Amino acid sequence: MNNPRIWALAAAVGMALTALTPAAASATSVSTVSAQATSMRDLGTLGGLNSSGVDINIRGQVAGTSDTSDGSPHAFRWTPSGGMQDLGTLGGDASAATAINELGHVTGWTYFLEPLNGPRRAFRWTPSGGMEDLGNLGGEWTSATAINNRGQIVGSSDLFDGPRHAFLWTPTGGIRDLGTLGGRHSEATGINDLGQITGFAETADGATHGFRWTPSGGMQDLGTLGGAYSKATAINALGHVMGVSIPLHSASGFIWTPSAGMRPLGFVPAAINTRGQVVGYEFGPDWAVPIRWTASRGKQSLSSPQSGAYSGAAAINDLNQIAGVTMNDTRHASRWTSSNGMTELGTLGGPESSASAINLRGQVTGSADLPRDAGFISPRHAFLWSP
Repeated sequence: MNNPRIWALAAAVGMALTALTPAAASATSVSTVSAQATSMRDLGTLGGLNSSGVDINIRGQVAGTSDTSDGSPHAFRWTPSGGMQDLGTLGGDASAATAINELGHVTGWTYFLEPLNGPRRAFRWTPSGGMEDLGNLGGEWTSATAINNRGQIVGSSDLFDGPRHAFLWTPTGGIRDLGTLGGRHSEATGINDLGQITGFAETADGATHGFRWTPSGGMQDLGTLGGAYSKATAINALGHVMGVSIPLHSASGFIWTPSAGMRPLGFVPAAINTRGQVVGYEFGPDWAVPIRWTASRGKQSLSSPQSGAYSGAAAINDLNQIAGVTMNDTRHASRWTSSNGMTELGTLGGPESSASAINLRGQVTGSADLPRDAGFISPRHAFLWSP
C-alpha cells in the first residue's frame, strides 16, 4: 500500500495500516456527498499554532492536544462554558489526551520531547483532582488509551525487565497487569462500562492475537481469520469486539461476538457503536469509500468508488450518525446520516479538515485548517461542529 492518499486517509480516521494490502470493493453505494455545512466552531489553542480534538462526550466537551506558547504540546479539555483548559503534565514538557468520558474525565500520557523514546507516564485528569499519575508495572513507559464512565482506564506499561503488558487501572485498585496469551507482550485498546477490555497479545508461539478480557474470565484468545495475526481495536457495551486480522497478507477486518465468534467484515474497521454497527473504509488502487456494516444487512458502501476520490468513516454514534473524511483534491471532515447522506463540514477558512469523533447529539470534533498566513502556513485548530 504505497498510495499517499490512502496513507493520508488512514491517518485521518486513526487507523494504522502498516503491511495491509488493498481489498476489492463489492458493496452497493448508499449516497453521495452533499453541499458543505457551516456550523464549525474554532476551539482555539493554548497559545501556540496548532490544536486537534480527538474525542467528544455527550455534553459537547472535547479532549485533545494543543501547542502552547513555547511550542510544547499539552493535553486539553474544552467545555462550552470554560473554553480550552491546559491539563498540564506530570513533570515532563509535553502531554497528549486520548479519550474523555461522559463525566468529563480525560486520560492520556505525559512525556519528554527529548528524548522521544524517554519515560512516558499515563494520567487521569478530573475537574476535582486535576492530573493523576496512574503508576506503572515496573518500567518507565506507560500509555493510556481508553476510559469508561466508571473512571476505569486501560493501556499498556513496561515491566521492569522489558516486556510491555496491557493494564487496567481503577480508582480503588490502582494499576493491574492483565498478562498475555502466553507470550511476552500485550496492549489494551478499549474498555466498556462493564469493565470488559479488548486489545492484542503475544501467544506462546510468537503470534499476535486479539483478546477480550473480562473480570470473571480473564484474557480470552479471539483467534484470527486464518493467519498468525489479529489486532482488536475497540469493544462496545455488548462485549462485541472489532479489529483487523491478516490471513495470507490480505487486509480483512473482523467482528467478534460471544455467540458467533470471529467473522470477517471485508473492509478496514474504524469504530463500533453499542448496536454492533461497524464503520470504516475499503480501498482500491486509486479510490477509497466509507463503509457501514450491520448484522442484518452486512457491508454497505456510503459512496460510490471513483478514481482519485478517497473517503472513509472514523466514528459512529448510537443514532447511526457517522463522522469521517472525504478526499478529492483536498480533505474535508464529513458527516453521514440516513436522511441526508454524506455532508462535508467545511473548514475554518483553510484548505483541509478531518473528523475524529462524534457524540450522541451529532456533534463532531477534529481539526481544520485556518487561512494561510503570509508565510503560506495554515495553522490547524481543533473544531466543534454542531448540527
